[in-house]
Amino acid sequence: MAQAEMFEFGVEQGQMLQVLLRHCQTMKRQETRLRLATAMLLAMFVATLVWLQFHQQNTTEAFSGAHPGALTTDESTIGHTVNLEPFGQIDACSEQQPIKWFNKNHGSDSQHFKLENQTVLYIVTKGLYLINLRISYRIAHGQCEAITDHLTLVVNVTQQHRNYKGEREIISAKESMICTEYWLQSITLNKAIMLEAGTSLRVRINQKSCKFVNWFSNSHLDVTSLALAAF
Repeated sequence: MAQAEMFEFGVEQGQMLQVLLRHCQTMKRQETRLRLATAMLLAMFVATLVWLQFHQQNTTEAFSGAHPGALTTDESTIGHTVNLEPFGQIDACSEQQPIKWFNKNHGSDSQHFKLENQTVLYIVTKGLYLINLRISYRIAHGQCEAITDHLTLVVNVTQQHRNYKGEREIISAKESMICTEYWLQSITLNKAIMLEAGTSLRVRINQKSCKFVNWFSNSHLDVTSLALAAF
């Protein structure tokens, strides 16, 4: 019996040793895989760092080699505005006669805008500009006696440049106004547009509405530089 027990004990010990050996082999394989995975992660991390460093160096060289004028704008020009008010009633209300203006800035922005002959506003520098125009109308006592029902109001802003064959319309409006005493109405136009250096701006209204313009109240033309052109 003692020999049988010893034999069974030996068999059990052998089985346990085999299990232990298989466990060690499994752990070794897992450790090898873990080491390989760690090595691969480290390699990917190093490659990423190298790529980032190379990319940053190229980007820095590109910016450092760029022309300063292509990356910056002249902030001294951006935001300048010319404020114009009607100078008075259009002579004989001629439809071809542009509105005359008075420069409220007193010529302080002559390096950016120039008003000539009181009717032509010249743009000195090429760029993006915001045009803000308001024409107010008022019907005085007795002005509607020979008119029935409604009046037609037409306002347009044009640009002219040496590269154009003629004047080009920038923005316009056409509205109807009730013809009744002391009636008040206004037309407001706004538009952002790219203008070439040397562009001339004019404002015109239709002849029939000329005598109803409230020339000295709430009518104005403002032009503001928003940004300069890159080229």
